[in-house]
Amino acid sequence: MLKIRGLSKYFARGTVNEVQALRRVDLDIGTGEFVCVIGSNGAGKSTLLASISGAAPPDEGRIVLDGTDITAWPEYRRARHIGRVFQDPLSGTCASMTIEENMALALRRGKRRTLRAGVTRFERGRFRETLQRLDLGLEKRLGDPAGFLSGGQRQSLTLLMATLVRPTLLLLDEHTAALDPRTAGLVMKLTCDIVEENRLTTVMITHNMQQALAYGQRLIMMHRGEIILDFSAEEKSRLTVQDLIHHFHAANPAVPGAISDRLVLG
Repeated sequence: MLKIRGLSKYFARGTVNEVQALRRVDLDIGTGEFVCVIGSNGAGKSTLLASISGAAPPDEGRIVLDGTDITAWPEYRRARHIGRVFQDPLSGTCASMTIEENMALALRRGKRRTLRAGVTRFERGRFRETLQRLDLGLEKRLGDPAGFLSGGQRQSLTLLMATLVRPTLLLLDEHTAALDPRTAGLVMKLTCDIVEENRLTTVMITHNMQQALAYGQRLIMMHRGEIILDFSAEEKSRLTVQDLIHHFHAANPAVPGAISDRLVLG
């Protein structure tokens, strides 16, 4: 489903502040696979997702999605095929638009715009039915601006919007990091339900080691712009947090133990 070859990304290239965020990354993700990506700040996780989505086009390498080379595609064109949920709950919805208006925009992703009603009666019924699964009462608040919602409610809404039209690929960039533990658990349950029901090919970034071990079928660890560890579903099922720290030590013997512990644990 997703094939990445030799992906490199620089920031401030050619200046004294040059940073290489990705270093010739190779990655293959199969159809319907749910992959968790972990690593410290600056490891390249978010840059990898941004390169895939088109928000940070790579300087070198190729990205092939479902058999089509999308490396040169602009972000808006990729958005027809890629659903995204960001870390900041405020980033995925327009605060001044109503819940149903936000959902109507998501429903029209990748489609031609026409001069007709912004939200039809049929669509409104579909939105109510979709929102009912959240059990947050939002199906009764379709006319409320999204800015009136709590962080957890907005993130849940964003997740529904990202998958309202089934995406070829779903990208989750630490989408529970800004939520309290209880709300984060609810959003993760919703995530797993949606991914499993629709068999979505999914890449999820997380700093939470327990979360990384509990969810998904595959676990990738990044460090300094490279993929240093890649665990299959069978290998992942036997791992603990201490195992991850041990493997990080083994892959980076030059990094002192106390520092590597902090890197792995975020």
